[in-house]
Amino acid sequence: MKQLQNKLKLAKKALNKSVSAINPNIYDEHNKKDDNPAFVGVKNTNQIPDEIIERIWKDTKMAWLTVDKASSKGRAIDTDLHNPLTYRLMTGSTSGGPINILKGINDVAIGTDGGGSVLAPAMSCQLPSVIGAGVGLYVNRKKRSTEGQEFTGSIGVIAKEITTVKEITESLLANSLTRRSEKPLKVMIPEKGSVICPDGRDMQEKVMTYFSRIENGSYATEKMHMSGIAERTQGMSVVKDAFENKQADIILTHEGPIDVYGYGETIPMTFGAIGQDITKNHGKYLIRAANMCQTTAITVPTKDLASGLVIIANRGIENAKAAFRLATELENVIHLPEVWKRYFLMDQLDDRLNLKERWE
Repeated sequence: MKQLQNKLKLAKKALNKSVSAINPNIYDEHNKKDDNPAFVGVKNTNQIPDEIIERIWKDTKMAWLTVDKASSKGRAIDTDLHNPLTYRLMTGSTSGGPINILKGINDVAIGTDGGGSVLAPAMSCQLPSVIGAGVGLYVNRKKRSTEGQEFTGSIGVIAKEITTVKEITESLLANSLTRRSEKPLKVMIPEKGSVICPDGRDMQEKVMTYFSRIENGSYATEKMHMSGIAERTQGMSVVKDAFENKQADIILTHEGPIDVYGYGETIPMTFGAIGQDITKNHGKYLIRAANMCQTTAITVPTKDLASGLVIIANRGIENAKAAFRLATELENVIHLPEVWKRYFLMDQLDDRLNLKERWE
């Protein structure tokens, strides 16, 4: 109960900022849950289907605490919020959810992703995430992107570790995501020199820094030219080619830093050279195309600021299981800074003096 009281106190301080609303019945609902349930925030959108909301309510492992702020009109940058890690404007449109995890309010954020709206905010906050287009976790209605492309968004999950992301996704799916097969997987990685990241490093080098640390007997890598994948249509073309023509099981990239050197927002890009200049080097690559290609995509944070590995799997539950298997193996060999874990990933009591409460 003390944990709930502290999280509720933090949520009240964030109200009208990263928190849009607080569950008024949280105490009664918390009493019906398991010991130490995961506190959940849900994106402030009517796009999440009723059956998903019902599963969150009824699952005894989850306690729905907040409605999390979303960026205005689903934009890729939320000009109302700042990223607690990078100090830049917060990535959208699932913007409040990852912030509320870092603030210690929630353990899990559930959002929606059309063109990176879960994957990019999670990565910008050094948190793992998944989107479920590849396993049928879709939103209510089709929309049109800022570039004019029609798409159906997907439901996504953000948490502090892959294990929790997987468990919550299993609850939303009502299906296990544990892989039993030992069949080797074909993993496509960027060809050397085809993608240079905003920090000037080759993407293949970044991928292999971490992928080389795991036992690779279960994986066969193949290099693929990925030039131009920062542009969404080219990214979609690469994903389609990898799965349909090259018979890949998984695509593996290293993306970011997200919205650090430039802001990846389409609207300013249309305003001539100045708009293009301030929006380049945003660090978003296949995370902008993953949902539109109806894949399962997982982000795994690495030691590079606002960056991470992106695992993209073709449609189907077995492919999603393979993606989670690889994500878990990668997370196990990545060690984030201790100060980061201490400040943002471990539950801490808020020991700040609240003068308003004192005076009242």
